[in-house]
Amino acid sequence: MSLIIATGSNQGHPLENLKEAKHVLSNQFSLIAESRVYRSAAVDYEAQPDFFNQVLQFQIPTLSPDEVMVWLLAAEKSLGRIRNVSRGPRTIDMDIVFWNLETHHTKFVDIPHPRWLERSFVIRPLQELPFFKTIEKCFTIPMSFEIEAFPV
Repeated sequence: MSLIIATGSNQGHPLENLKEAKHVLSNQFSLIAESRVYRSAAVDYEAQPDFFNQVLQFQIPTLSPDEVMVWLLAAEKSLGRIRNVSRGPRTIDMDIVFWNLETHHTKFVDIPHPRWLERSFVIRPLQELPFFKTIEKCFTIPMSFEIEAFPV
């Protein structure tokens, strides 16, 4: 049973921001595995610095998906996230990508993440996690992307 969270940063000191996010997350959830950090150009809102991303695998917590999402938003804020521009530059971003293979759609969160199959910066690190063996049996995983992510 796995909770998959993607983290990203492109402001301040992105590698330090990812390390701090992993620390905060690991204090709340039980870490199973982590990917390497990847770097990619921004998508959607492209006039911004490159992003550094990492995907983390945790044990499913006792909290509900909505409660976890509310907790993630508070954690982002405590780590300096300011939401000025939709999909714009950020000190930290934390998204639930998977809650096992369950689906969950509320005003707080959509699981699986609705754009995970379009994002090399999610797919490439996700391929390094044990949970990927489960995912690849259930989804057709793209092999190439318009914007590619590379390990740092």
